[in-house]
Amino acid sequence: MNIDKAIRKQKKSYKIFMLSMCFIFCVMPTALILARKFNIFYIIYLIVLEVLIFLAIIIRINNEFLKFSYDGYKLKLKMGIRRSKLNIICNKIVLVHIENYISKYRDNQDFRIIILSSSKFRSDRMILVHKEFLKRHSYVAHQYNKIKILHPEKIFYYTIIKRGALNKYPLLDTIYKSCVYAHFTEETIERIKYYRENSENYIDNKKK
Repeated sequence: MNIDKAIRKQKKSYKIFMLSMCFIFCVMPTALILARKFNIFYIIYLIVLEVLIFLAIIIRINNEFLKFSYDGYKLKLKMGIRRSKLNIICNKIVLVHIENYISKYRDNQDFRIIILSSSKFRSDRMILVHKEFLKRHSYVAHQYNKIKILHPEKIFYYTIIKRGALNKYPLLDTIYKSCVYAHFTEETIERIKYYRENSENYIDNKKK
């Protein structure tokens, strides 16, 4: 699979979905007014459909919106419907791990990026590592304990990036190139290899 083509296809599908949903959202009440169907049944039916369309748009934006930039010092991310901001100080990242999971909205396999950092840097999405987090992510807990033995005086924070769908691939590659002091787990390395083996940028460079 060519991931860059798949990302472009995802963006195209996203735009088509948004345009079609917005079109339907506007056309249905207009059609009802023109048809002069002011029966309570039709009005309730219309309201239910409009709410469902609105929820579908919100869910799609929330799942797929991901933008990021790197300024040579930190990564800046915007995610989801609320455009939540996340600043990552690259030289403070100590661990990067990925976990596969089944997306409940798309019913297919996706992955989340788990990041451990020794700095919060004014970011609400960087959360202090706690017991519940370590229980839910056993492999990260194993790596965290090893890091904590080496640096017992340090406080660590974590963040989990789930949104973005295929856009997480170039983000993961950027994290790998910019966070030079971080430990990348075997699962993460395999995912980066997969991206580079199926990315136009790296394939074209190999041909040259």
